[in-house]
Amino acid sequence: MKYLRLLFLFTAAMTLSWILQTAGMILPWLFGAMVATVIFQRLTRRDTGFKKWMGDVGIFIIGIEIGSTFTKETIIDMQDDVFNIVLLTLMVIILSLILARFFTKMTGCTYETAVLATTPGALSQMILMAEEEKRADLLLVTLTQMSRIVLVVILVPFIASVFSDGAPGIPDDIEPDLTSVLVPEMLILAAGAVVLTFVLKLLKFPVPVMIAPMIGVLVWNLSTDHTFALDVEFMYLAQVLFGIRVGIQISSLVSRLNRRMVVSMLVQNVLLILGTFMIVILFILLTEHNFNDLFLSAAPGGIGQIIIVAVEMGANIAMISSYHIFRIFFILLIVAPVINIILSRNRRRRREDGEET
Repeated sequence: MKYLRLLFLFTAAMTLSWILQTAGMILPWLFGAMVATVIFQRLTRRDTGFKKWMGDVGIFIIGIEIGSTFTKETIIDMQDDVFNIVLLTLMVIILSLILARFFTKMTGCTYETAVLATTPGALSQMILMAEEEKRADLLLVTLTQMSRIVLVVILVPFIASVFSDGAPGIPDDIEPDLTSVLVPEMLILAAGAVVLTFVLKLLKFPVPVMIAPMIGVLVWNLSTDHTFALDVEFMYLAQVLFGIRVGIQISSLVSRLNRRMVVSMLVQNVLLILGTFMIVILFILLTEHNFNDLFLSAAPGGIGQIIIVAVEMGANIAMISSYHIFRIFFILLIVAPVINIILSRNRRRRREDGEET
């Protein structure tokens, strides 16, 4: 019976995702799987049979996709703009940490929740860290990060279009699909990514299931000429698996959602986008880039959504990709571990205070 429920859940998730894709919704396979899972859980109130390792498979695939975007050409594009990339990234992240304090006061949530909810461009990573942090409100982190995607899709194209003076274009240098460039050596890549996953788990590195394949593919791209992009079907599968995982979590927590949380999430995300707008206004004084390219490079959204907007706006795709890829790696390899250390110290300090009392 459990396997039958799991089959029904997957069927419902795939069907709703396909409907949303046909309707032209952004990230339909992720949102479709989440919505289908929440509805399924509310109607059946039974165990879905979905295992944690299934969600990990989706995260592993997402890690591969992130790594595949980092090629030799991308590094070359980034070399001439390293200072601007680092400075702009730091300014946006500092802004998000400042807003975290504001978010804490608005919602009454813990600082752990606020930091994980406000860090931009890192939905999957922050949700996974929220799962591991007992003082983090997983529902608030998830919904704040997800609502930002919606607001980015609505507000960023509007703001960018005001300053756009280019014609729509298409991305250059699209990498071939994985299935069209398979070579035997890729077995070493797969094995290495799996081994590295276990090593990072032993080291208690944050989000090892995503970081290990990302690092593996990055090394592969820099050491071979067999670069690739994942077939779109793989990404659909990854979004469905991750969407079901998040949907199960949300369905168990949604009863705690209230009007104060909704208003706080909207205000925080709008402030983050508008704050980024102001940072870019100041940043124009330090660079020769136009506002449109800089704003899309700094916008607090996922690289997939931002690049789609950039194509429609006729913006500099290579530049915008470089900024967002750097921010992804900066958050994963520096910000996430630092946040993890800070949260661990807070846990240790609370335990010590408890022992003293």
